[in-house]
Amino acid sequence: MRPVLAAPVPDSDLPLAATGSPWGADGRWVLTNGPDVAPLKRRLYLARPLPTDQPPPDVVEGPDFRRIHTGMDGLVDWSEFCFTPTYRTAVAGTAFEVDQAEWRTLRVTSTGPVLLHVNGELLLHADTVTYMEPAEHEVRVWLPSGISQVVITSWQVGFRECRQVVRLRVGGLPVRVVIPSPGADEWVAAEAERVLNAVGTPTWGTTNGEVTLTGPEGARLRVGREVVTLTDGRATVRLGEDAAGAVGSASMLASGEVVLRVSVDDDRSPVFREFPVAVLPPLYRPEPVGPPEQWRAELLAHVRATTPSVATELAGGRVRAAALERSLWMIANRADCADFEAVGLLTLLHRVEDWEPGLRDEVRAALLGFKYWIDQPGLDAMCYFTENHQLVWHTAEMLAGELFPDETFGNTGWTGSAHAEHGRALAAEWITRRLAGGFSEFNSNAYLAIDALALVSIVELAADAALVADARELLDRILTGLSVTSWRGVNGAAHGRSYVNTVRSSRFEETAPILWLCYGVGALNAAVLPATALATASRYEIPAAPASQELVTVSSSGEYRFEHDLLSRPYGSDVVVYKTADVMLSTVEDYRSGLPGLQEHIWGATLGPETQIYVTHAPNSSTSSSARPNAWAGNRILPRARQFRDVVLALYRIPPDDPMGYTHAWFPLSTLDWWEQRGVWTIGRRGGGIVALACEGGARIVTTGPDAYQELRPHGPGTAWVCVVGDPDPAEPEFWSDGVRYRDLSLDWEGP
Repeated sequence: MRPVLAAPVPDSDLPLAATGSPWGADGRWVLTNGPDVAPLKRRLYLARPLPTDQPPPDVVEGPDFRRIHTGMDGLVDWSEFCFTPTYRTAVAGTAFEVDQAEWRTLRVTSTGPVLLHVNGELLLHADTVTYMEPAEHEVRVWLPSGISQVVITSWQVGFRECRQVVRLRVGGLPVRVVIPSPGADEWVAAEAERVLNAVGTPTWGTTNGEVTLTGPEGARLRVGREVVTLTDGRATVRLGEDAAGAVGSASMLASGEVVLRVSVDDDRSPVFREFPVAVLPPLYRPEPVGPPEQWRAELLAHVRATTPSVATELAGGRVRAAALERSLWMIANRADCADFEAVGLLTLLHRVEDWEPGLRDEVRAALLGFKYWIDQPGLDAMCYFTENHQLVWHTAEMLAGELFPDETFGNTGWTGSAHAEHGRALAAEWITRRLAGGFSEFNSNAYLAIDALALVSIVELAADAALVADARELLDRILTGLSVTSWRGVNGAAHGRSYVNTVRSSRFEETAPILWLCYGVGALNAAVLPATALATASRYEIPAAPASQELVTVSSSGEYRFEHDLLSRPYGSDVVVYKTADVMLSTVEDYRSGLPGLQEHIWGATLGPETQIYVTHAPNSSTSSSARPNAWAGNRILPRARQFRDVVLALYRIPPDDPMGYTHAWFPLSTLDWWEQRGVWTIGRRGGGIVALACEGGARIVTTGPDAYQELRPHGPGTAWVCVVGDPDPAEPEFWSDGVRYRDLSLDWEGP
């Protein structure tokens, strides 16, 4: 494949009004919501279609084409999060051989417009645009005997998460893929494919920079510049110095991963595999050490050592231009998540006196020219409609207006006082609704931190006493709620929204630094702005942790409103949390069962920061944050799950036309002290905690690929799973040679 060619989308290309009401069929609201923007994307494509009169490139591996090995979904994936509107064009090609000329059916799958060339002839020009699940197009083609070249040109336009994928399937008898590669030997390459198909990485995360590879005995492998030989089927490699930048990376859009490129040690083979490995933040604490003053000092020292940002300046007490470069770029370009930066900059203006000359005025000018809500002028793809973004926007607008009450804000022409009142009313309404019913993004280990950032900023900086009191009450609920839904520094309860890296390791959770500051547990990573705002607060006092409860249910309910959420329906969740000293189990019960999923983490067992065990219905092979849902975060179709104390029963529906056709379990064996399979059960122990997971027919351990010894695949249909947790107490489940002996359970329900 070729890399993406990207270009900004000029406002003049957007057939939308930049002023007036943002609503209606042609309103600018569509720019900020992935599913609704597909018709607009198609209009943009029809205005600037791919050129059809240009010959396709020759498919030869080299500078123009990079070889890739797709996942089980067969998708070539260029997906990326686009902070500003971006045109994206990419090319993928292949060559295959048939012995006898014949008619074949080619099935091209894509999320955007494509051109399909076969042997230089344009056979398909499709202009369909989808959000996450790609559309399929069929073409009948006469293939001559010998080698045929196929080139697919892909077009997309990115507004925030951009899913850009293509796939080619050839109907009929098998074909032989013969991608031209100068200097390659096809027999050596074929043997290399066999070897590499058996290689795996049994541990996704590392704290010491060492990664284990498994595979065929005696295989000589190149890993970057290093050559290793597998002895007893294993070898250890060290990550290069370029991995240092990934350490501690923690964002809902960043994975903290580096990629190991592995090939056989033979120049005649061009094939390779890529294995993502996470560099884990090393600072994790399961139990409090020292007093709260120590936790605060540890957090602030950690923040000052991170990449320069608003948070480092807030922790250090001096504001340098280099630290604000990214924040000011985001505000100037109206990039998505610029609202987070605006709140951070406003906090700096209030809290820090020592600024580089001229920098304070630069920040002031940026804030006076910014857009603060969807009803204000401007064409952009900033997100206004998820729960966390709403409050951050209202907070930023209110605080900016209160800080500059008599100034004229250039984007609207309003005074600061008018902006303050506009933001204050919306913030008050948002907080009142959450005090009454709770969160739609329930217990999100990414977005509760963002809610906390906005709320502590209101408590510290806002002028309205009643609003400050309500914000303080809601923030108290968030922080004490985090204590309730966390176990040994892991926010392991079910989540309304989450990402792959955070459900594989709690060290990446956005809430982890907050837990460290407030309760002396958790982890220190790069997601430090919310925790830093809390640590430097002078008005707000962190509430004491509530008494631990073995079993608790946390419920939320409310109403979505279209002009705030782009949905008009009720929401609700009932999260069950069971905790002992050794293990935690949590489920959101009957949550929209049988309906399409997005980023919900429905249930999971937790025995450690990297020992989080759960099952998903995979829609694809991706782990990208721009695939929602993906292989390990969210479900294609949400299951029906019920929990009784230490047991979860979960039922999954897999349609006959399901693109992947399976459920699978994350069960990272390397993080356990002991494990084994007995009958249909896979059982593991870490410390004093025990977990047992079963499905009909049992499950096999995947032993190759990036999820080796971490993934379980069911032998049977995989539509029903049971998970039991326990500890050495005799009252807990007993694990025998033929399975798990436990009380009888049944599950009854009405409906689908």
